[in-house]
Amino acid sequence: MTQAHHDLGLRFLVEPASFELSAEEARQLSVLRPAGIMLRKRNFRQDAGYEEWLGLYAKLVRDVREAIGRERIIVSVDHEGGQVHRFPPPITRFPYPAFYGAEIAAVQAVAAAMGEELRSLGINVSFSPTADIHSNPSNPVINQRAFGTSAGQVSEAAKAFASRLRLAGITPCAKHFPGHGDTSADSHVGLPSVGRTLAELEAREFVPFRALISDGIEMVMSAHIVLAQVAPGVPATLSPEIMTGILRGSLGFAGVTVADALGMAGVAAGGRPEELAVRAHRAGIDLMLVAGDNVCIADALRLKGTLEQLRDSDPAAERGLQEAGQRVAALLNSLKQYPVSALSEQSLAVHRKLALQLGKNVQWAHFDFNPVGFT
Repeated sequence: MTQAHHDLGLRFLVEPASFELSAEEARQLSVLRPAGIMLRKRNFRQDAGYEEWLGLYAKLVRDVREAIGRERIIVSVDHEGGQVHRFPPPITRFPYPAFYGAEIAAVQAVAAAMGEELRSLGINVSFSPTADIHSNPSNPVINQRAFGTSAGQVSEAAKAFASRLRLAGITPCAKHFPGHGDTSADSHVGLPSVGRTLAELEAREFVPFRALISDGIEMVMSAHIVLAQVAPGVPATLSPEIMTGILRGSLGFAGVTVADALGMAGVAAGGRPEELAVRAHRAGIDLMLVAGDNVCIADALRLKGTLEQLRDSDPAAERGLQEAGQRVAALLNSLKQYPVSALSEQSLAVHRKLALQLGKNVQWAHFDFNPVGFT
């Protein structure tokens, strides 16, 4: 049995439906054997005290690990601050990156604090930093999530954030390639399009990603946006020209690529759901993120089936499947596995103080931000 035959489940990250794993989900995980899980608000008992919700969550992670049948898994989360925050109190809700992105010392302090808190939750991958530039004032989804409005500021802040997160034992992931900051629509609810030329993109939107890649970033997440002058009509997630030609070719990225959530409207427009895994794979995606309100673990099983059909019907696809599986396996082998444990009140108090200080110093009064899709 080749590695590609054995490891197709490794191509997926999935999300349990609740803060408890159902018997059916456990069965599905045992068949799928995914690389791991992504967490959202529904995976934490939001109305319970720290000790209670932490205990329930610890059991969820144990049950997931047991169902997958592998000690080494990815435990991931989208954690940026502001509204992009999944956890109940007392986990610290930091301000959006725009509030402190101009101060590298503040960026490092936030990343260190976030890393400590994520580690206590057994999390080993954070889908951050945001490498998007807030280059379009009417952007409804990036906005304050960006570290700034210039390529230089975002590059320096994103590098500092990733470096300090890594130092805390959490693997960072740059997002959302090729840059979601210049859109005027939200890919959670539609398919945004950017009309910039390739030269314009290279001069601005690609700059932070190039800086992070030069700095050794381990993971890059795709954006469900169209680059109208590069790959007309095709979401970047499904575009070989973007995910392979530009990201791996021009920018030299050799790590793991992750598709932003496949339940989002921006990628659903790219074809029939059962085709998404094959199209994303052919584009250059290694990890398929099957998370959101309208998808479940059963959908990941169906998508895995389409990869199996590709493998069985197209011998030429075997090498690409195996290479992608090897990249994910290498990432898994590099990740630390942490127990779930309570943080001290002293640590939490320090983090709360930092969050309050940064919130008071905000100079971004022109931002109005009410994103959707962050639950």
